[in-house]
Amino acid sequence: MALPDRNKKSKIFTLIYNISGGAINAQFIITVIAALGAIANGTILGWSSPAQSMFESDEKLLSFTVTSKDTQTFSSVFGIGAALGALPAGYVSRTFGRPASMMLFEGFLLVGWVMLVLPTSVWLLSVGRMMQGIGAGALCAIIPSYVGEIAEPRMRGRLGTIFQLFIVIGILYSYTSGAFMNYVPFCIACGFWVILHFVGALTIPESPYHLMNINDPNGAAVSLHILRDSSDTTEELASIKTFIEKQKSQNYTVMEVLSNSVNRKALLISIGCMFFQQMSGINVVIFYMNDIFKSTGANMSPNACTIIVGVVQLIMTVVSFTIIDRGGRKALLVISALLMAACYAGLGGFFLIKTHSPELASTLSWLPLVCIAVYISAFSIGYGPVPWILMGEIYSSEVKPIGTSLTTCTNWTLVFVVTYVSTELTHWLGQAGCFLTFSAFCLMGAAFAAIIVPETKNKTLAEIQLKLVGKSKILPAAVDVVGTTKHVAVENMTTTFS
Repeated sequence: MALPDRNKKSKIFTLIYNISGGAINAQFIITVIAALGAIANGTILGWSSPAQSMFESDEKLLSFTVTSKDTQTFSSVFGIGAALGALPAGYVSRTFGRPASMMLFEGFLLVGWVMLVLPTSVWLLSVGRMMQGIGAGALCAIIPSYVGEIAEPRMRGRLGTIFQLFIVIGILYSYTSGAFMNYVPFCIACGFWVILHFVGALTIPESPYHLMNINDPNGAAVSLHILRDSSDTTEELASIKTFIEKQKSQNYTVMEVLSNSVNRKALLISIGCMFFQQMSGINVVIFYMNDIFKSTGANMSPNACTIIVGVVQLIMTVVSFTIIDRGGRKALLVISALLMAACYAGLGGFFLIKTHSPELASTLSWLPLVCIAVYISAFSIGYGPVPWILMGEIYSSEVKPIGTSLTTCTNWTLVFVVTYVSTELTHWLGQAGCFLTFSAFCLMGAAFAAIIVPETKNKTLAEIQLKLVGKSKILPAAVDVVGTTKHVAVENMTTTFS
């Protein structure tokens, strides 16, 4: 079966499939290409820490002075841009398709890097960071959803973890290149990933969901054939067609989506996970890691400590890739949050000791590095990847475009709030008080995961919706039934919420 003439690049998809030797490898390769945008995002997230050190160490680097307040502003304003980019992401991806939308928002990243390479004022630095935020926020909504649509249920967790893994690779890349490069080459090296992802997006297949949605069943069939190991994808294709028809028959507004209790439950779970992800203070640690290590008075250089933590984060994210579909989402969230709470308590205790007994603190100079390394490890196996995976799993068809946009917007709004307020919190409570506050939020995140979050491991998207419905309710009409092996009497199936 051939794709329409407008999609000649299907030959590239077929080549990927043939070279990879099967659908599992094809899904992996395509996910890796799509997730290059996550590396581009990671370089942007990691930029602040080395850039701030460069600004402080070389006053002649820029033609203007950068104060600590300026650093606070251009570091945190990224979150505002990301929130703005997340809102239209669902609509844009439905209109133009997933790969085309990725390329569109990569343009914002590229413009942002141009502004950062040759800034003429703090204002331009802030605008550049906001432009990058718009692109990053949109990509964080589009890429996980795309991966969720192309992946088989048994592969969805592991493939979803690649997104977080690549963000971590991007952060480590920024830390490492920033330690050995001057400012302009550093920015150019980071911007390289934007171009690489833009080119890569030209070579990946469109989601079969989108192709069916624009009345291209032949294109959807070929795309699905590449993504699956079976030559007979008739049943799954019929499921996608049914799903799209139901979606088109129901034009929902935000208020109509929120009026459904099952949709509200899905929003609570996904947005709640994102809330506690950001209230764990991860971006405070990422953005200001050099400053944190400087303040400890440790003998090891802040750059070396930062790179060590980045390597640990990368290793543990790889570990999460292997256990995400074995350990289950719920357990990983709880364990992750409890470990992060303990690490923050250790950091808070260290800074209390440093305030009241500097001599004793000098003998414990190793403790902050260990605490941050373990904290990053804990984040990487749980509250790092799992909320993004859940976002791609938890929403039914009618709420997914709105849900992913609201969830991602909430996430990035919190990036701005937490990053900006943390500096003020440190002034009010000291570093010990700031870290202990984050410890308390991590404990609340553990309770939220244990009580509210359902287990979605090895479940189809339809089964997840059934789990949300509970015993006494009927499955909503527009439920994603892709991956369900039987399509009869779905409305009569029940399950308990746990």
